[in-house]
Amino acid sequence: MRRQVKKVLREKADDSMKPGWDVYQPSNDVVYAFNHYMQGSQIDAEAREKAEKAFQEAVKKHPFHNNADHAVDFHGTTVFRNAKGKVCGVLIPKALPSFATSMAADVLECAVARTSLRSALFGGVSPNSGIAGYFDYRGTPVELKCRKTSFTYEHTKEWRSVFPMIDYTSAIYKAALPDHWKAQDAAVPDVVRIHGSPFSTLTVNERFRTASHTDNGDFDNGYGVLAVLKGEYSGLSLALDDYGVCFNMQPTDVLLFDTHLFHSNTELEAKEANATWNRLSCVFYYRAALGEQPCVEEYRRRLKKAKEEKSTSLSFNHIEQKDNGENTNKPAPVYPVPLTPFSCAASAWALRGCAAAMLTRLHGLVRENASLMMELFGEPVEVADGLPRRAPEEIIPVHKHTNVQMHYLGGFSEKGDILNEAMNKRHYLDKENLQKMFGEEFVNIWTQSRTHWLQLVKKEWEHQKETNPTRTRFSWNNTSAMNFAFFDLCDVAKQLMCGAFGDREVNKKEEQSFWGMFAAHLDNACINEIGMLQGSMGMHKLNVKLKDYNFGGTRYLKDMPPEEQERRRRRRLEIEQARRRAPICNSESGDWLRNEAFDYQTEDVAVNYEREQWITPENNAKRFGFPERGVYGAEGAATGTISVLIVLPKPTNHRQKTCELPTSREADRIMKNPAAQRLLCAKPCNIGLSTSSNKSRTVLCGNIRIDKVFDGGSVGGKMYDFVIMRHLLAATTGEREPLECLVRWTSLARYCTFVVEVDLLDRHHYILKSEIGEEYSAVSEICFSALYSATYARDKVNLRTTPCLLSFIDKSGNMLESRFKFNGSPLNTVAFVVRRREK
Repeated sequence: MRRQVKKVLREKADDSMKPGWDVYQPSNDVVYAFNHYMQGSQIDAEAREKAEKAFQEAVKKHPFHNNADHAVDFHGTTVFRNAKGKVCGVLIPKALPSFATSMAADVLECAVARTSLRSALFGGVSPNSGIAGYFDYRGTPVELKCRKTSFTYEHTKEWRSVFPMIDYTSAIYKAALPDHWKAQDAAVPDVVRIHGSPFSTLTVNERFRTASHTDNGDFDNGYGVLAVLKGEYSGLSLALDDYGVCFNMQPTDVLLFDTHLFHSNTELEAKEANATWNRLSCVFYYRAALGEQPCVEEYRRRLKKAKEEKSTSLSFNHIEQKDNGENTNKPAPVYPVPLTPFSCAASAWALRGCAAAMLTRLHGLVRENASLMMELFGEPVEVADGLPRRAPEEIIPVHKHTNVQMHYLGGFSEKGDILNEAMNKRHYLDKENLQKMFGEEFVNIWTQSRTHWLQLVKKEWEHQKETNPTRTRFSWNNTSAMNFAFFDLCDVAKQLMCGAFGDREVNKKEEQSFWGMFAAHLDNACINEIGMLQGSMGMHKLNVKLKDYNFGGTRYLKDMPPEEQERRRRRRLEIEQARRRAPICNSESGDWLRNEAFDYQTEDVAVNYEREQWITPENNAKRFGFPERGVYGAEGAATGTISVLIVLPKPTNHRQKTCELPTSREADRIMKNPAAQRLLCAKPCNIGLSTSSNKSRTVLCGNIRIDKVFDGGSVGGKMYDFVIMRHLLAATTGEREPLECLVRWTSLARYCTFVVEVDLLDRHHYILKSEIGEEYSAVSEICFSALYSATYARDKVNLRTTPCLLSFIDKSGNMLESRFKFNGSPLNTVAFVVRRREK
């Protein structure tokens, strides 16, 4: 069943997004040179100012969000609902069998091999993305719509190795959200469903970080499914930006979520800026346009044509127009949920039922009663005057600001620096360089079209010189064969540009840069290959004709006789087809562009799970314990008393002597905010308990029974619904003590434990500018230790980072469900929701 597809070599990938079809691999030297070209001095001060403004406007519409912008990180199996009870996301760790994701990854990695020339022209690095399955191709240069993607068409045999992953994903979707699965399954046309699933399309992404966006084109009454197939990385959580929550995902994890909510990826959490990492993910969805009338009519047209040609391999006799629902492509309405450690814990699937009802009750109480929140956790959920948020200038920007907004009339800018750069880089359109990027067939078309135009220019120039020997400027005849040959050459060049930018829409700055280089290349050829004088053709004249091509070419085409229009249409199709026919992943490249066959579902084959001794998709989905109704049902109300144990570090006999604190901007940021000053002046919060007694003290708050005890004390063998370990691990030393502390107190919780600790890592640790990060690291431990000592009257303090705390939680036999971040906390406090690992 498994098919190995040879992988192509790739350079770095980036964090932007595109739906791609076919890709080409230029050499590194060409990429470097183009990058240098685009990042050089071509943008003057005024343009840079416009670029900065345009970038800021774009960021307002599609901002990048960091982990620090969200209060909750979900790690375990999670069902997150909005304030109206609607499911927004379902996270299922280790949902897919590893063999299925590995098989699929071997195939789908080829679908994301990118077009590096696109990044070379624009600057920066290019996206790794691709689509598989079926696609409508609305709004793209592809002429024939509503059909297999070129990747699926050209990898029919290998495509079958993706089917087990499709089946497992569909079964999980059906088990978790059966109503939406049924609606989506009923709507998707049978001709474009992937292997009997409710999905028509896969988008495959490699090494992505996306800005905030919604997925246009997805079926409104369904959910999208995200799976990570392979990778070695940390961070890049999928965030629901309007809700302040993130879903941490690793290979084989699955997330079902409402793709019409704004979502993004948080930052990569790498220890070093140049760290090696990889991540291959896949989004499964139903592309709703494939079920609309234009596509249905295309299926019927192809079927009719196949019947007229008496095709014997038809998989369908008729095409049904199904109820496709109303698909508005509008963002989903947002009903925010106030976030507390309790609401965070209530989303854990393992805590459903009675535990979730209790947690929801506690959540409501601490929202109504701020003093109860202080009693339980020692600080509010949010502190307005605490640790200040980082300023944008302290954080490494995600992308350089290079897009220039301007009214585009075709051609290119004729400012001096831009012309000079274009002339210096014109040789990148020479044949030997293009051969590194495109297939031989397309390069031959380029060479022939270029030669033909130059020959006609030479003939016309010689005729003009004979008429007027003193002539120094070329006279362009708009009705000549030379003019039409120029338009033909522009058609070829445009396909070169499309290939370079991965068939996505090219922005105006990118297009101007390309056409400037193109004109410089032709002007140089006129001088050095056909003997024209310097300036006889000239960049200005070519720029005028490129603008004419941009607008007038289309007008001229409409005025041509029908047979000439058809010839030119065929010619453009031939050029595009040649450009696409490059050797990608050893694919058997077929005539995809011209393919009008009714070949829907011809790639489908059954998967024999019993013969392969694989777990069936249905049995795999049963592992997660979803009831027949799915995860829709809300929890009931909690009745009876809820018991909570709070464990505090035992104060020492005296408060730590005030040490000399460092003086720096970062030290002032930690120590001099009003909330930190209050901690330094206030009485330690654990002084109220008797240090001479090892017994707990009970506080009643309505139907909440709260026991408080020092670490090392006794609770008389009692069990509690929930345990809150308040800053205990910071009072332990070495490796053994924190593990013993965790084992002891988490064993007393019926449902879950809240491990509350200072996090030494800055919330923006992985994206802080180096000088800021170094200054923070130099003072953070001594400053936070001073604040901790003032709060808990401790002599010795051992503060730790989140990665270190997570390691302790795992080694202690506990499972992490989620992490809650107290916003603005002067102690940079986090609360980990953990429960004992099931044996």
